[in-house]
Amino acid sequence: MAAVVAVGLSGCVFPPTPFDGKRTAEDRIPTDLIPDVQGGDMSTSRYQGRADGWDIYLLRGTHPFGICLAYTDGTPERSGAACSGGTWTRAGLPDGDEFEVNLNGFIDTPKPGQNVLSPWVRQVRQGTGG
Repeated sequence: MAAVVAVGLSGCVFPPTPFDGKRTAEDRIPTDLIPDVQGGDMSTSRYQGRADGWDIYLLRGTHPFGICLAYTDGTPERSGAACSGGTWTRAGLPDGDEFEVNLNGFIDTPKPGQNVLSPWVRQVRQGTGG
């Protein structure tokens, strides 16, 4: 009996994800700028922050994709997305900077010049490496 109780109490603990909690109005991607993310479920978008004029969103992927990162500077011509079949992806932006996503969180310390937007997203400025 004690073994059954111990197994029941030692349940798995999963790390938080950007999709935990209730979705807010701020989480919604402006569809006039990014009308569709190929491979992403628009109803799951979560706002991650703003860096150097870019608004960054994460979305759950649709099969076969696992995660998508969407970005916009407020204009349709400089908005887009990148999707991956795994738990991480990286998007290169028109200004040369990149944003990288890791749904498991980053375990390394950001390099000088890198900007952390959330536990799952960071900006890699041109010339700082990734």
